[in-house]
Amino acid sequence: MQAQMRAVRLIGRDEELRALDAAASRATRFQTPQFVTLVGPLGIGKTRLMAEWLGRTEARVLRVARSSGAEPLGVAAALLRARFGVDERLDPDGALAALRAQLQEVFGDRRVSEVAGLLGRFLGFDLREGPLAEALALHPDQELEVARAVLCRFLEEDARRKPTVILFEDLHAVDDASLDLLARLPAELGEAPLMIVGTARPELLVRRQEWGRGEGSHVRVDLPPLSTLQMELFMRAALGAETLAPGLGERAAVESGGNPFLLGQLLSVYLEHGVLVAETGSGYRFDVDKAGGEELGGSPEEAAQARVTELSQAERDLLGRGAAFGSTFWTGGVVAIGRLGAEPWDPTTVFAPDPSIEEVRRMLALLAEREYVVRMPSSSIAGETEWSFVKAPEQAMVVASVDPEVMGRRKRFAAQWLSGRAATTSERMELIASLYEAGGDPRRAGQGFIAAADEARRLYRQERARKLYLRGLRLLDLDDSVLKLEAYHKLGDVAARLGRKREGMAHFAQMLRVAWRMDLPAKGGAAHARIGRLHRSMGEYEKALQHLDLARILFELAGDQPGIAATFDDIGRIHFLTGKADESMKCHRAAFAVRETLSDERGKALTLSWIGLLEVQAGHLAQAQQSFRKALTLSRSARDPQGVVFALVDLAAVEREAGSPDRAQRLLTEARKLARDMGERLYECHIALQIGRCLLLRGQADMAERELRAAKEIARKFGARRLIAEAERGLAEVRLGLGDNLAARDHASTALAMAEAIHAAPLAGAALRVLATAVARGAPGDPDRGGPREMFDRAVELLGGIGAELELGRTFAAYAEFEEQTGRSDAAWGLRAQAHGIHQRARVGISDAHATGSMTLS
Repeated sequence: MQAQMRAVRLIGRDEELRALDAAASRATRFQTPQFVTLVGPLGIGKTRLMAEWLGRTEARVLRVARSSGAEPLGVAAALLRARFGVDERLDPDGALAALRAQLQEVFGDRRVSEVAGLLGRFLGFDLREGPLAEALALHPDQELEVARAVLCRFLEEDARRKPTVILFEDLHAVDDASLDLLARLPAELGEAPLMIVGTARPELLVRRQEWGRGEGSHVRVDLPPLSTLQMELFMRAALGAETLAPGLGERAAVESGGNPFLLGQLLSVYLEHGVLVAETGSGYRFDVDKAGGEELGGSPEEAAQARVTELSQAERDLLGRGAAFGSTFWTGGVVAIGRLGAEPWDPTTVFAPDPSIEEVRRMLALLAEREYVVRMPSSSIAGETEWSFVKAPEQAMVVASVDPEVMGRRKRFAAQWLSGRAATTSERMELIASLYEAGGDPRRAGQGFIAAADEARRLYRQERARKLYLRGLRLLDLDDSVLKLEAYHKLGDVAARLGRKREGMAHFAQMLRVAWRMDLPAKGGAAHARIGRLHRSMGEYEKALQHLDLARILFELAGDQPGIAATFDDIGRIHFLTGKADESMKCHRAAFAVRETLSDERGKALTLSWIGLLEVQAGHLAQAQQSFRKALTLSRSARDPQGVVFALVDLAAVEREAGSPDRAQRLLTEARKLARDMGERLYECHIALQIGRCLLLRGQADMAERELRAAKEIARKFGARRLIAEAERGLAEVRLGLGDNLAARDHASTALAMAEAIHAAPLAGAALRVLATAVARGAPGDPDRGGPREMFDRAVELLGGIGAELELGRTFAAYAEFEEQTGRSDAAWGLRAQAHGIHQRARVGISDAHATGSMTLS
């Protein structure tokens, strides 16, 4: 009958248990939070040690599951989910409600909305609008600081109610932001009986060499392999034997490396396969020869550890060199790392045939036969043979077997080796940066991530660029202020293009701080200008003007003429949107004059586009067409795809107003293709709005509605209230055309409310026209706004006061229809005459665009 393995008490961990007991005593006796990190490879007994120790404590224990992937601040999110019982699948409102309820219980304070919002930041919730949210919107670093402080206060208060042990497992696998957060907790927590225990494999020390070695209440406990005596005690206890069979102790010590889990697995396999046989009494016979042919079973990680122990020292070292690159490596890279700290074997002919290269190739071929590595069918580096680890657990075991300091040096050298081979792709640059980061060189890592982000941004891969900029900026310090300045500028731009406008403002605010620190007023002006534009796009015109005025002052101080011109255009655009046409035209003409002296063709095209929009609003379509054509020509010559898109969209508006929606739609189709190639979602919103209006004119109401709803969704994502209002007004006109007057009224009311909220007079006038029409056709009205006549009169007054001629003409036509229905034929005739006059004057001088062939993309 086969002998059975016995449960073994914890052996050889007395010192580690005393360290945990001492930390717990300090936490409870002195109300001083303690942090202990247990470090050791897989199977060394971290979990067993924790189970043994936790069995003694009466404190509340929170087991924090490892967060998935690279979730930013994942351990904080996992901690809050564990403490509040928040399921990751719970909807955000439900999760926030659970969070708020627990906070009220802990703090005894029902005014916890802002606190819940801040802690909710770790769970991925947006801050609720409020005074604190507004104050922190432009200061993301301070927002995180405040959120961390609130988290610390909560942990303190919670622990005072009941002493608490928080267990974080597998710290080596969490994201860097989480490690930063945890590293700072010991210093920031106040008085409370709180103990934090983390477990980690040695890979953590590659990333954070000094983890747990600084001053303060953070202690690192390294779990060593069992000693020879401890292994003997373990095996005798497991087998119930008074003595060990000859050869068993030596063989098990070599194969297990003193790892208690692997030692237990070895004994089980030996018993199962008859390598270790029970004899009379408590004795065992061990078959040394048979033991050499057995393989360790168990989980993939257990099998990996067994397979790695089978490698010779040379093979393990070779794979360790390959693992410095990650899961994929190259023969030449392995050879190069092997030369670290070495000298050429023949100084006179350093590039003569090197026997070690052939040896590396031979060993890799043998390792491939044994399925440790696999040769890739093609290599991402020309002239190199590329290899990949077959099994990730084996790669992890190899990494764990290398001294962290040695692995760090190898990773830095691997990054340099890759840098010497054309790193033209964003992915290759990111790999190099990651190696520098893992190798303990944050500065070069930060520079590498920024370079990778620049390449991704050049290819319009905006979300990838954003993540890489964030990684890079986190690693840079004051010595890299110039690079940080440019990176914050680009990151803000990328965030804005992705619809993250508040985040974009925060990055530009960081740019402003760096510019101030370096005394660079022109860069400060650029930061203010970008913040102003974002406020403008959100319909916050007062705030926009404040930032743009500051930008102009700083540009003038720096003598930055292009910046001054751009600011004039930005201010002019706000005047246009708020119905101040004369002031807008003055600003744009001033901008054009500056750009003319600078021979700035790209800038001139942009200014001409703004001037053309003013001319369209004033009903001067021929002049507008001329301006837009010039802008298109200049943008093409400057190879500016954004300028080309603007010009095509603007020329399409002229065609539509001139009664050629088919031509307009063709131009918009080309503009949309270009915008999509650039990944410019907000441009697509503008284009969809225009296409919707063209389709409506062509009588294709269903298709028009789809376009307008798509535009509204994009605008909502970007927080662009003006564009949302335009989409709502367009949808109201679609509903009017379909005879659904009630829905038309609702859409028009929404558009009007939004236009009034952002003080956009032209939009408000257009929304009033549609609302009055819907009410005139039978939809219930709003007593506060009066009947259709009062609304039409208000629209005429508003549009006439700002010189919005084309929209005024449409309002006269709709007003005439209403007066005709009410029997006031004379009034209707007069209104129609005014509408016809505006319509005729607007079309004077309009040429056939397609006769010149100048309005389509070549």
